[in-house]
Amino acid sequence: MSFSLPQALVLLVPLGLFLWKRGARPGTPMPLRWGLLVLAVGALAGPELVLRHAGSDVVVVVDRSRSMPLDSDRVALELVKLLEGQRRPGDRLGVISFGREARVEQPLSAAGTFGGFSRPVDAEASDLSAALDAAGGLIPSERTGRVLVVSDGRATGADARGAARRLAARGIAVDFRHVAREEVPLDLAVVSVDVPSSVTAREPFQFSAVVVASGAVTGTVRLERNGQLLVKGPYEFRPGPNVLPFRDLVEKEGLASYRLAVEAPGDGVVENDEGRAVLRVEGPPRVLLLTRQPKGTMAQALEAAGMRLEVREPFPVSLDTLDGVAAVVLENVDANSLGEPGLNALAAYVEQAGGGLVMTGGRDSFGQGGYRRSPLEPVLPVSLELREEQRRTAVAMSVLMDCSCSMGVTVPDGRTKMEVAAEGVVGALTLLNQNDEASVDMIDTESHEIFPLSPVSEGLPLDKVARGFSGGGGIYVGEALRAGKKQILQSDKATRHVLLFSDAADSEEPDDYKATISALRSQNVTVSVIGLGTPKDSDAKLLQEVAALGGGRIYFAQDAMSLPRIFSQETITVARSAFVDVPTSMEAAPDLPLLGKLPSQGLPQAGGYNLTYLKPRANVALRTLDENAAPLLAMWPRGAGRSVAFMGEVDGQFSGELRQWSGLRAALESMVRWAMQGGGKPEGEVVARAERQGNLLRVTLDLAPGEPMPTALPTLVVLPGDGSSAPVELPMRWEDEDRLAAEFTIPGRGTWHPVVKLGNRAVRAPPVALPYAPEFEPGSPKEGREVLLAVAAVGGGVERLSMTGLFAEAPVSEGRVALAPWLVGFAVLVLLAEVVVRRFFSTPRLRKPAPAKVARPVEATAGVGAATVAAGTQTRSPEPRRETAPAQSGPEEGEKPPPEKPTGNVDSALEAARARSRKRLGR
Repeated sequence: MSFSLPQALVLLVPLGLFLWKRGARPGTPMPLRWGLLVLAVGALAGPELVLRHAGSDVVVVVDRSRSMPLDSDRVALELVKLLEGQRRPGDRLGVISFGREARVEQPLSAAGTFGGFSRPVDAEASDLSAALDAAGGLIPSERTGRVLVVSDGRATGADARGAARRLAARGIAVDFRHVAREEVPLDLAVVSVDVPSSVTAREPFQFSAVVVASGAVTGTVRLERNGQLLVKGPYEFRPGPNVLPFRDLVEKEGLASYRLAVEAPGDGVVENDEGRAVLRVEGPPRVLLLTRQPKGTMAQALEAAGMRLEVREPFPVSLDTLDGVAAVVLENVDANSLGEPGLNALAAYVEQAGGGLVMTGGRDSFGQGGYRRSPLEPVLPVSLELREEQRRTAVAMSVLMDCSCSMGVTVPDGRTKMEVAAEGVVGALTLLNQNDEASVDMIDTESHEIFPLSPVSEGLPLDKVARGFSGGGGIYVGEALRAGKKQILQSDKATRHVLLFSDAADSEEPDDYKATISALRSQNVTVSVIGLGTPKDSDAKLLQEVAALGGGRIYFAQDAMSLPRIFSQETITVARSAFVDVPTSMEAAPDLPLLGKLPSQGLPQAGGYNLTYLKPRANVALRTLDENAAPLLAMWPRGAGRSVAFMGEVDGQFSGELRQWSGLRAALESMVRWAMQGGGKPEGEVVARAERQGNLLRVTLDLAPGEPMPTALPTLVVLPGDGSSAPVELPMRWEDEDRLAAEFTIPGRGTWHPVVKLGNRAVRAPPVALPYAPEFEPGSPKEGREVLLAVAAVGGGVERLSMTGLFAEAPVSEGRVALAPWLVGFAVLVLLAEVVVRRFFSTPRLRKPAPAKVARPVEATAGVGAATVAAGTQTRSPEPRRETAPAQSGPEEGEKPPPEKPTGNVDSALEAARARSRKRLGR
């Protein structure tokens, strides 16, 4: 027996005294009251019954990284099946798989069978430490057991012995089963490609590569720079490390990416046959202009200003392509052309790396261009929120969602594609107003109506959409369009629209889609399509044709995480007017001088503009003179960089008088130059260096001699080059009086850009590249087994060649059964029993009659009534316990006789209470 709150038992003393003094009652109720007190206080103390044999918890941790053998999943599944047959009463078994991250495949279960591995993991790494921590989190703190690791021991990430110590502190040992690839006779591996940290354009330089061979072999060497072949030829590799020297000269500034590949017959590990390195080629800062008009007004203005300009069609940008770029200009660029990773990279480029951003308006920009709910929206100085004044006519929308089996696939954040799409639909429906109507159907091989066409004013059951499910088969496009036709034609709204969401690689059975779309178009109904995939997928052409015949738009979401943004973009286009397409005059705002000497009088009319709203603390340089009084030119510092938003169209249908304005080129130049001043370029000789050893990145910051100490400790921000993951920020530590350092474990392949944040300044260190996961570095399976032996030795674990006896040897947990609910139940029963006994089977508590009080003498003028009262007043008899009845005169005419005094023997406690009440009131 144990108590979770034993201090509560102290309450027995004061409560017992109170009951004895104030609640005493003769007869049966008193023992019941004492029992009720004991039960209530006992329940409050939280008693628990301790069971000494409550079974054990065993968690199987399975390595599913790329270094494991091809049949490792099958081997692990067989081991789990063997353990399931050994469970005793109270024993529980759980399964965790891991790569770069840990996933719970099966929670702890005392029954049932494991159906196989279903959770996706990133196989590019093998974080054993995180997997052991996940196993410890799966076992409740009040229980114990063992952990079985099934791995090759080629672990990445933090030292797994630390996690094993945390488990050992709880009495949980770590056993292992070593499952590894067979040792190969030959392994040729590129260990490193060592390039200078930076060079200038057209500067010759030397670099080298190290290739380790387990035996003598003749192989082929291939060296490329930015995809261009530099060297290819045979090479005689000796056993051990081989140093390969190279020379090169780069003509253009930017980031040069080198790839070295080696090939040899009989190589048993091909994953480590490639090496990568990146070289920063320095030069004057340049401006990257993304536009579909390479010879337009913006390009001409920036070139005439003498800027180093790089003009390209919109493409998915990355931090690799932005290295050496001082500012990025997006001239009427749709967000979908940048891609979701590109939007992430561009946001990190401004906020963390100190870059500049200039966005200009048009039909494909700002909210109309899909930037609402995008990673770039927080960077802009204007809000893309939607307000009631942006309403168009009332809208009816029918949403058709693909719920085929392909929608059950999970995305990197752990949700399914269906859940992400449902989030997008819910977000889109919230943009509708009270006058609109909407319906949602989910489609696989048939239509599943979530809710019919309903007025928004009556409330839409958005929770049903959020609980979207994944069915079976593919999506039948013909069935979907017929369901949309049935719903949308029930409405008489001026704007009626059907939105089809479908997998671009799994759209089947179009049937009579052309006839259905023709019938919709004859009723002025438009059809748009959101395809999950790329334009190259097998069914992409069908979806493009549906959108073209339906008079709508086609979107392709290569990344499922972009679906909420695309759903919002389409709804804005249909239901809201985020672009004002009438000529509008403008005026200078107080912050115009921040951009330099620009004319504030004689400003032209804009042919149209994107309707946005100024964010707090942002600066506005130009403002419209219409009823919106909206910002036309706004800017602000954002993070370490700067951002400028010009809502007018520079060169297009809605430029208006801007194209002929004499001050346009000066204004465009001022916007870009203001944005280029971000990053807070450090004064003096502050130098950031980066060095990679395996997957460990070490960054140092050397302060200039004599530079004052920073007021805040600098931090290291590591940015993924492709924007596929979020930036990671780490504190730096002092190594000596002028140097700080920080270390970061690189989670996977790719290019990584370290940036040191020094106050409001951003110091970019040279980027580094990781060609393959460290688990593929040259080594034998014996090294992995030694790692597992060291992890197991921390807590007394062993190598398990056989699964027999694993549960029997695991420590037994103590089970606890809470007794408080039982005590509360008994207390309720005792309370009811006490009430019944006191009400029906107990005599009331006798009270002593109140002594008669001597009345004061009354005046003669008090009248007859007063005299009567005085005459009836008696003094208390000296004889003990004897009362003399007072002599009273008879009642006068019209007076009520006094009620009879109650005697001590009444039928019930209720009657006694009534008698006492009558006595007090004198009735």
